Amino acid sequence: FPKAPAAMADAPESERLLGESGLPEVSEEERAKSASEAKMMLAGLMTVPRLLGFGVAFSIFWFGDKKSYKEQIGFLTEKHLGFLYLSAVVFSAMVQWLNAFPMFYKSQLNIKGNLRANMTFFKMNTKETIMGKSMPFVVMEEDGLVGEYNRANRSLFHFNENMGGVLACLLLSGFVFPLPVFICAVIFGTGRVLHQVGYAVGYGKHAPGFALAVLTSATLEGLATVAAASSFGAF
Repeated sequence: FPKAPAAMADAPESERLLGESGLPEVSEEERAKSASEAKMMLAGLMTVPRLLGFGVAFSIFWFGDKKSYKEQIGFLTEKHLGFLYLSAVVFSAMVQWLNAFPMFYKSQLNIKGNLRANMTFFKMNTKETIMGKSMPFVVMEEDGLVGEYNRANRSLFHFNENMGGVLACLLLSGFVFPLPVFICAVIFGTGRVLHQVGYAVGYGKHAPGFALAVLTSATLEGLATVAAASSFGAF
């Protein structure tokens, strides 16, 4: 329920202007604006990291141990495995989309701070009310040790949600680019650890780890794309 004015003044920004549901009150105009911005964000998230990742991957192929890479790619050509590599790329893109699409609705809720760590919002399955008002949504505890525990586990679930595409591209790309993939794995692992430790501290502190994980994931996907394209004779 909304806090009293005196309490609101001392509340963190993420808790202000909460409606009776326990979530921020958002006008239709604000929701429409957020939806429009979310579409642009989703488009950028699905394209920009991939372009960067492909650029890094192609540079590794072109300026790295190209002779060794071409020998391995020759096996892909011989066994017609280029489409297997492209299948991993498609699967990886699908995994990212499934994780990114809910952000379209999340942005319209206008939730801030640690409240954003909630994957779902629950409600009491009852007609009971408090002072004639519906009960607010049930959310994760975000304060103290319990809040840190919740966010650390949220980071774990975030890893579980995204690991499928990373694992597929890592295994396949590693056959052609073993050393670059090992380096990507180290950076990705570092990013995931930073993500979890930062998330436990508070929402937003996980950003550096998130950036490392996203860029290395895109690079692994790019390496699979380069291997497939080269097996088809593109370069």
